[in-house]
Amino acid sequence: MTNIMENFNGIAGIGIGIGMMTVVGQCLGAGRPDEARYYIKKLSYAAEAAVFVSCILIFLLSGPITRLAGLEAESASLCLFMVGWITVVKPLVWTAAFIPGYGLRAAGDVKFSMLLSCLSMWTCRVTLCIFLIRVCGFGPMAVWIGMFTDWAVRGFFFVRRFRSGKWLEHEVAD
Repeated sequence: MTNIMENFNGIAGIGIGIGMMTVVGQCLGAGRPDEARYYIKKLSYAAEAAVFVSCILIFLLSGPITRLAGLEAESASLCLFMVGWITVVKPLVWTAAFIPGYGLRAAGDVKFSMLLSCLSMWTCRVTLCIFLIRVCGFGPMAVWIGMFTDWAVRGFFFVRRFRSGKWLEHEVAD
């Protein structure tokens, strides 16, 4: 249930990111890299706002949703606890972890995006989660801590790559 709610509050941001690929690709194809940079920033802010609003909306609706789903009291409580953490963390780090990547891929910087995503996922989501569960005795929240860490790491490196301008050094197909 928690995963469904988390996925829902990212839909608008993902939609903006997909649209960003077209906009950035068109800007770069027209030889206007400054416009591409501008639109990555502008659309990232729009995605941030959309994620923030959807997180608040899901948080407010999570109680009624868990009741409608007929979850047991303990499951509903755990779900609400995790949704609360998602509501706090996702608006802070998720957008930087995913939205600039759409722009970088549109510029042809696909290898960096793929390597970062794979390394971050295996290091943070998988390895950290296993460590937190097996060594530290965490429960289901370990999965979300792994995801939050993955988002923060990806965000750091995507923003760093964007600011460096290296993503503009790739050839865009005609």
